[in-house]
Amino acid sequence: MLIALVALTDNGCSYLTKSGRQQAAYARYIRHSSYNRIKLQRKLFASPKIQPQKMESEPTVATSTSPESVSAGTDSAVSQN
Repeated sequence: MLIALVALTDNGCSYLTKSGRQQAAYARYIRHSSYNRIKLQRKLFASPKIQPQKMESEPTVATSTSPESVSAGTDSAVSQN
């Protein structure tokens, strides 16, 4: 009888009380969430960092040596008539 009483009051049998089960569930939750957080951090630190692409040169604007006109094609047709 004394052995059973000692076994029930020992921390190893904490699952027998409601608060013991709650504490054990909370400890499992903390272990699980801590493990997942560490695993996610390792995954993020191990992944290659995406660097923005550097532009090799400044953008260039194409220019022509002679002026262009929108009405250039219509002027030549009118002058030939």
